[in-house]
Amino acid sequence: MLKKLSAIFAFAFCGSLLRLGLTSMTNHHLTTILLINVVGSFLLAFISKTLPTLIPLSEAVMAGLTVGLVGSFTTFSTFSMDVVALLQQGALGLALIYWLASLLLGCGAAVLGFHISARVTERA
Repeated sequence: MLKKLSAIFAFAFCGSLLRLGLTSMTNHHLTTILLINVVGSFLLAFISKTLPTLIPLSEAVMAGLTVGLVGSFTTFSTFSMDVVALLQQGALGLALIYWLASLLLGCGAAVLGFHISARVTERA
């Protein structure tokens, strides 16, 4: 259990720094958060399906990569706060577009991650 917690902590530190770096490089907050969450959705699907088949990683490392790295890189809470803030500002149209884009692109990225993983692992 201590190995798993340590791996999650170490990878979460890296994921948080990645998100901080990306969000501080641009003035387009909504677009950046959307991109982060879509990329994270793809990575979570791809990593969780591909790595156990191709590389014998420990449960601790897998938890570190999925829960730690991807979990700290993505941010559902910021997405939720952004939607609420847009609604409070009266930007109903933008809130709806952001909400739909996040859900559809995020789910689409996860499907793509699973699909690419299946292709990669069937060739291995």
